[in-house]
Amino acid sequence: MSRNRTTASSSSSSFSSEIPSPSISTNYEDNTIKFHFKTHGLITIIQLILSTLCLFYIPPQNLLKDPVESLKSTNLLLFFVQFIIETIRWLIYLYYDSSNSGYETRKNSKVFLINFVKNKGQNFIVALLLTAFAVFVLHIVAILFGASLIHNAQKTLMFAVYVSLLGIFPPAVAFKNHTPYWSRVFSDFCPETIPEKMVYYPTVGTIVGAWAGAIVIPLDWDRPWQEWPISCVISAYIGHVIGSIIALIVCHFNPESSTLQKKRE
Repeated sequence: MSRNRTTASSSSSSFSSEIPSPSISTNYEDNTIKFHFKTHGLITIIQLILSTLCLFYIPPQNLLKDPVESLKSTNLLLFFVQFIIETIRWLIYLYYDSSNSGYETRKNSKVFLINFVKNKGQNFIVALLLTAFAVFVLHIVAILFGASLIHNAQKTLMFAVYVSLLGIFPPAVAFKNHTPYWSRVFSDFCPETIPEKMVYYPTVGTIVGAWAGAIVIPLDWDRPWQEWPISCVISAYIGHVIGSIIALIVCHFNPESSTLQKKRE
């Protein structure tokens, strides 16, 4: 009997040793992702520079003279910029997620990339769908706030696409369609982890900036940038820049929220 137990235990241990270690996790909610100021700062600076080029310098059409054609070029370029930046950002998040990724996984770049595509690829697909839905919602909201339903339809659409790419796509990649995360971060204003804070402040800055830009439209200043939706686009960009800088500062000095610290205790 003892010999059978010994054999069973040895076979059980050998079987457990043959079970492969879990692949790299994309579950950032455990807050194992640490803040690296140089790395995150570099990504943010690159994203802001590329966003600036996409809006003001690369499009062949001038934003003030032909906002529709200019924003068409801007939105196309910004889509690729945001997609690439978010891919790099999450690759770095997962690389530094030392508690969930073993040395062998980090060492083997092929395994690392396969796990990234497998675990995070769905997030990007859902993010595209959510961004498209956000375009529709923002278009309707702009009309409700006074934008012309027919006369400036293209301008309103381009504005909605720009704000959605700048402010909605990044959190959509992070949260996908998980309503509790969206609700806690944006309704309760309670971002806890590094990824949440890095998308919360730029998104809020973008939305608030887009709204604030509409204040100058009815003013009798006769400036070309007062035309719809130029002022809103520019102010959304400015809000995004300010929000991105605030995110870096907050994450540097307060990487974990008090709520998350209490949960840890």
